[in-house]
Amino acid sequence: MQRKNINLWTLGVLFGSILAFTGWSGFKTQTFLMGKTGEISGKVIEVFPNEQVQSYSRRIKYIYSVDDNFYVDFKKLGTEDARQEIGNDLKLIYSIKKPEKNRVKRLSSKYDNSVGKKYYSIIGKGYIELRLINGIFKYKEFAQGGKIIHEFVGEYKITNDSIKFENYVFETDNEDKNRPTLFVFSPGNDRQLVDLYSKKTFKRFH
Repeated sequence: MQRKNINLWTLGVLFGSILAFTGWSGFKTQTFLMGKTGEISGKVIEVFPNEQVQSYSRRIKYIYSVDDNFYVDFKKLGTEDARQEIGNDLKLIYSIKKPEKNRVKRLSSKYDNSVGKKYYSIIGKGYIELRLINGIFKYKEFAQGGKIIHEFVGEYKITNDSIKFENYVFETDNEDKNRPTLFVFSPGNDRQLVDLYSKKTFKRFH
């Protein structure tokens, strides 16, 4: 009976040690389970606010690209993680065999808000909403009644008076002809944009 108790005690200590080690080196353990890995950069494209503290996000949505394929994932933030905003960079470890498997290695805190600038354009009985947020754009086309009929997400770069858009393909596979590509600021009015191809005018809301 005593020997059995000792064995159970030893087993418990061993099991507890394994759990403690896994918790202490969780990232390394998870990375090991992914097999051969690579390192790549990603972008935060959405933040989900903390219900208790509205000024801080509790979960993020991020995107990264491997061999011209885009992958999206989510991360729940811990209390020790830096505040996150749309447009922030992050470093990822991903599985070379299965690139959709990844772990966040490092977060950044380049931006301090996700407000951005919002523009609108009327189209038929609906409208288009364009948001520019820290290098990330969000383009939504609404039909009458508020139903979303097109939605694009990507990166943008401002050069002089023009804005060039680079779409994330995973969001736009079925809408190639509608992708926003190049906009310019209206002469003498930096609160108004013009789509060079469709000639639509977008007015800044705030």
